[in-house]
Amino acid sequence: MLSYSLRRLLWGGPAATITAVLVNLLYYALTKAFGEHYLMPLDGSTSNLTPMPFLMPVFATLVPGLLATILFGLLIRFSRSPTIVFLSVCAAALVLSFGGPYYLPAASLQTKILLSGMNLIGTATITGGILLLSLKRTKIS
Repeated sequence: MLSYSLRRLLWGGPAATITAVLVNLLYYALTKAFGEHYLMPLDGSTSNLTPMPFLMPVFATLVPGLLATILFGLLIRFSRSPTIVFLSVCAAALVLSFGGPYYLPAASLQTKILLSGMNLIGTATITGGILLLSLKRTKIS
């Protein structure tokens, strides 16, 4: 049975979140370099399409990463099987996160797909990082 440490989660969660932010920024930069403009209606109207600000992927990754760290800390403390519950919540959050890009009015299908890719990358990096970096070290005798 896997055992997790709150002490290791205190640095592992933020480290996984920062890694996810950096990977998403790299993805954002590469897709922009290949011609994606990330045009979307930021003011709610469908006629005024503006490029997505650079900080939007940062905050869209940072906030869920910190919330996932807090959730997993609570699960370590109060749940008998924190891994199963955490993975279930992360999978549900990933499925729900796909709804955001697809309900952007007037955004191109390419933009919606690339934003969904950003969600997938962020979720996988944060979830995997939190689980791996918060594992307790065991001594092999």
